[in-house]
Amino acid sequence: MSNRPLHFVTLSGVPIFVSELKWPFHASNSGADWFVLHGRAELLGGEEGMHIEVAVGMTQTMKDALGSLEPEHAEGLVVNSIRKTIDNGQLAFVKSGKLQPVHVTSRFYSFVTKQIQFPAQADQDVLELIKRRVFWLSAKAGKGAPVNVTHVYDCQYVNSSREKMLELAGQLAKQGLIRLESEFATATDALIKEEPAMLAAMHKGVEAGQAATKITA
Repeated sequence: MSNRPLHFVTLSGVPIFVSELKWPFHASNSGADWFVLHGRAELLGGEEGMHIEVAVGMTQTMKDALGSLEPEHAEGLVVNSIRKTIDNGQLAFVKSGKLQPVHVTSRFYSFVTKQIQFPAQADQDVLELIKRRVFWLSAKAGKGAPVNVTHVYDCQYVNSSREKMLELAGQLAKQGLIRLESEFATATDALIKEEPAMLAAMHKGVEAGQAATKITA
């Protein structure tokens, strides 16, 4: 498992804190071939109290592929599946509401390599993710504390290596947007000035989920 807290940013630009995962997975009450884990994700940097209550559903096929649904094996997959579902506009941040589904299926697994495999992302999209990670998790939520730009869950989420993430972070450092020491980064004044764009991306991602699910705050 990762070191707490579980602070992340989605590819669509939404900063989140996965504040609760109610381990362990349990068999679905519906009798379907699913295992369920309930959790909660908070919206960072937005209106206070905005959150998502999720029911993460794991198929039997994925359970068998992982070999274990213990946190040390499944937490990254759960966190990244929540992120992907937000990216797809299928989760709505609300102040109160019912459980919303997150499906963990074989689309996140390669049966060839027998490994969890999320879709690969273009370099430009990964650069934007790193920028947003440093802005939200270092400059804002972290109050200037350095943030790791090679987090193992981020590498899995964008299907990239630690070395590639460091290379891209190095490009941002050369552009004067972040300060980079080893794998840890902080925001420069130039990045902090991009706050309007960061807020716009966050609001767009949040509104997409509310519109698609027809849920309001």
